[in-house]
Amino acid sequence: GTVTYSGVTAVFTPASNLAYSTVYTATITTGAKDLAGNALASNYVWSFTTGAAPDTTAPTVSSTVPANAATGVAVNSAMAATFTEAMDPLTITTTTFTLKQGATAVSGTVTYSGVTAVFTPASNLAASTTYTATITTGAKDLAGNALASDYVWSFTTGAAPDTTAPTVSSTIPVNAATGVAVNSAMAATFSEAMDPLTI
Repeated sequence: GTVTYSGVTAVFTPASNLAYSTVYTATITTGAKDLAGNALASNYVWSFTTGAAPDTTAPTVSSTVPANAATGVAVNSAMAATFTEAMDPLTITTTTFTLKQGATAVSGTVTYSGVTAVFTPASNLAASTTYTATITTGAKDLAGNALASDYVWSFTTGAAPDTTAPTVSSTIPVNAATGVAVNSAMAATFSEAMDPLTI
């Protein structure tokens, strides 16, 4: 390095950056003298430690719920993305975490806690439909590093739930039958498969 002196201050300027997380010792020896020729009484020594290396690693998405290409996803599901490190909560918003069906944006809210962001749709998703979730490079970690590229994944919702009530389509004996044998069994046929535990 180089040494400069001005007024009553000496400055040592290293020729290159110091190493991170390293202890250094500075010394001014008794060779340093005042204008009258008086030397320091003894060497002056002090130490310091440099800071840790700055975080320059871009965060990534380590997992999602639902997983990419998942099928049969419940229509009332929320979407979640887990990051490899803590993110700046101010950068996790409905602008940086979106859900679309084709080109149509799905409205919803975004929350962030720990290392996980959650997009909750404002209403149930459509059945048997493919959706695409995106987290943009606007999402940044606490050191200000953005995702290296947009993270995109898709999934397909399940079929619409069955809300049609079953019916009895036929009986043995038929309704209002007469002359039925006294040792007969009765049978009822339904319009669809039934839950055996309810019969």
